[in-house]
Amino acid sequence: MKIISVLSVFWIVGNYFGQSLNEFILKESYKHEGGSYVLSSTGCPTDLVFNNDTILKKSKAGTYCSGFTFTVFFQTMLEHDLFQDISTTELKKLQKEWYGISKESVETQCLYVFEKRKWGKQISFDEAKPGDFVQFWRNNRSGHSVIFLDWERDSVGNIAGLKYRSSQTKTDGIGDRVEVIGAGPKELNRKRIYIARLEKPVAIKSDNPFQTGNN
Repeated sequence: MKIISVLSVFWIVGNYFGQSLNEFILKESYKHEGGSYVLSSTGCPTDLVFNNDTILKKSKAGTYCSGFTFTVFFQTMLEHDLFQDISTTELKKLQKEWYGISKESVETQCLYVFEKRKWGKQISFDEAKPGDFVQFWRNNRSGHSVIFLDWERDSVGNIAGLKYRSSQTKTDGIGDRVEVIGAGPKELNRKRIYIARLEKPVAIKSDNPFQTGNN
């Protein structure tokens, strides 16, 4: 009986693992390009509408990082019908968390949103894949919300930089950029790079081969 119980645990855990949405996220992120960088308004490249309510309006003058990444996240969730049992009020609240407006979310932002609602998890440097969301901070305390593309490595293979997609001044809006990870004031603080993966829940199958009629 104990053996059956242990095997059942492994079966259930295996079927609870989420499906990565990275490929879709990456494609969604490349639907937008350029458009100028302006740190005002919503920062979104398009209107975001949920149940006929406009959550955020398109920023007319340009975009910025949080608006871009939230748009990609929002459209991904809609496409995969993952905003189940969520109200417009709650959605507007999590938007503020994503933007780091709330005290609780200011440090990790996108990661905070995923973990709070069990939509995803934190990912290690070694596990990072294109399409992961990232909130990072530089040593001068400026931050950025981005979508992970790749690591830049030095001559011996150590991670030395981060290649990402977001909206920033260097690309005059939405585009790809590389930043160095290091000790310089404008370089990324390795200890404050938060990688978050959005996952689609997988429904548990009913045909558990280890389940018995006894509880």
